[in-house]
Amino acid sequence: MRAPPDLLALQRDFLAALYGEGNAAPASIRGSGLVPDARLDIYRHASELIHLGALATSYPAARALVGEAYFGRVAMAYRRAFPSRSGNLQAFGEAFPAFLAGRPETVRWPYLGDVARLEWLRQSSALAADAVPLDGPGFEAGLAAATRDVTFHLDPSLRLLSSRHPVAAIWRYAVSEGAGACPDADGPGEHVALWREGTDVVVSTLQPASFACLQALATGRSLSRAHGQACDIDPGFDLVAFVGDLVRAGRVVRLESADRESDAPARHAGAGPAATVDRG
Repeated sequence: MRAPPDLLALQRDFLAALYGEGNAAPASIRGSGLVPDARLDIYRHASELIHLGALATSYPAARALVGEAYFGRVAMAYRRAFPSRSGNLQAFGEAFPAFLAGRPETVRWPYLGDVARLEWLRQSSALAADAVPLDGPGFEAGLAAATRDVTFHLDPSLRLLSSRHPVAAIWRYAVSEGAGACPDADGPGEHVALWREGTDVVVSTLQPASFACLQALATGRSLSRAHGQACDIDPGFDLVAFVGDLVRAGRVVRLESADRESDAPARHAGAGPAATVDRG
């Protein structure tokens, strides 16, 4: 008589069967009125619906742009390529933008990957930690205490995206279900900042110099270096006005003195106070 598999083997067989891989699981399933394969199909279908629902919730604009039928097909392909390893599905769709952009049939939508990236950043921003921003007096005190140049710790919900496409305009059109004028998909690219206000995530487009300055600050560059990068784009960039707007909007959480003349090490996307994505 064949020895029964241990619990870990059973779990692995069952998980493989949920993704249509292997056929060992039915042998260990009691039908209880249904044949084992039919009972397994119930679990498989439920799992597919849960994963499809998670992706549809995270990517409503991408879903609207490609249509319900195609989105369902590509979501199922993604599920097989990137099976969930956790009961918490908040991270399940992380690789979906690149997967979607890499499909040969999506070449007709060259902006699609960046729209999906914007949607994932919105979710990431919504789930980010809370932080108490510096007020005007607190910011001035931080500047006064600095021995030389400073680095900024920004709102943990801040996310940045630079795209060669009008990504925010396309996203707004898609989530509005086609209300208003359709944006020119071949129009100029956009630099986008996202952050959470209350329970809402704000999606705002920035001028190139402002985006460069904010991205530099978000990745750990000193204020003087960030200013220099902005001035490379716009020699007339107004740093005082830019920083004042950041403080009034509550985007600055803490200041630190730079340890040396060079900048602090750049923070990696997703690991610091502001995850950044640069799509050129």
